[in-house]
Amino acid sequence: MFFMKVAFSKYQGAGNDFVIMNAHALGDLILNTEQIQFICNRKYGVGSDGLILIRPSDQQDFEMDFYNPDGSQSFCGNGARCAVHYFYENNLATNNPCSFKAIDGVHQAYKCKDEIKIEMSRIGKVEAITLSVDGVNQEGYFLDTGSPHFVNFVEQKGDLDDILNFGKRIRFSRRYESKGVNVNLVDTVAQDKILIRTYERGVENETLSCGTGATACALIYAQVHQCKNNLIQVQTSGGILHVSFDQLESGSFSNVYLIGPAKHVFNGQIDI
Repeated sequence: MFFMKVAFSKYQGAGNDFVIMNAHALGDLILNTEQIQFICNRKYGVGSDGLILIRPSDQQDFEMDFYNPDGSQSFCGNGARCAVHYFYENNLATNNPCSFKAIDGVHQAYKCKDEIKIEMSRIGKVEAITLSVDGVNQEGYFLDTGSPHFVNFVEQKGDLDDILNFGKRIRFSRRYESKGVNVNLVDTVAQDKILIRTYERGVENETLSCGTGATACALIYAQVHQCKNNLIQVQTSGGILHVSFDQLESGSFSNVYLIGPAKHVFNGQIDI
């Protein structure tokens, strides 16, 4: 069997970790599902919450191909912030802000000292929903922030510990079983500050942080609680993120930005 040695960088953003590869420098690298799953595997590969391939773009500074550990594709907020950090750290661009293309459209991004701020595209409207889970009606909220998210508010902080069980029941409910959904539990800490835990589809487990999830939780919190501030602090298990936005009278949002840390962990090579 023929193997090729591929260079990669490991990054993390608020505990959300990613393998990043410069696909263009690697001869326009194309990976199949089995290879993606191997790289992301924490026992046999590098181990990560996702794989990012950086590609050139004709109109933007770069294109980001993001893959979940199961090989499926979606937009990833923390992954995007790490990709932007990688782009600057490897001197692939000097202009600030930069722009990149992802699966959900074009995003603008800023490097702000040790933090990366990205514009979130195509934010929809908050939808209050009721779905049947194991024969019991479960109320919650749905918002697509580049990836689909189901959000539920807990009555007390200890209820957040049920995220794995709750997340699986929602994600594999009849409504979401085929396409999947990310599931979030939210506790209100103080005005304009929330604590969240997230179960991610594609990972099929809780992750320490989720950028699109933090964004969805912040926007839903702002609308449900009629928040007057346009900046929400989101405490995840892996660190603190901030979401800024403008809330429109129509119920939709504009100028939505996800802000938080992104750090280079190490470089390596792997045979695939």
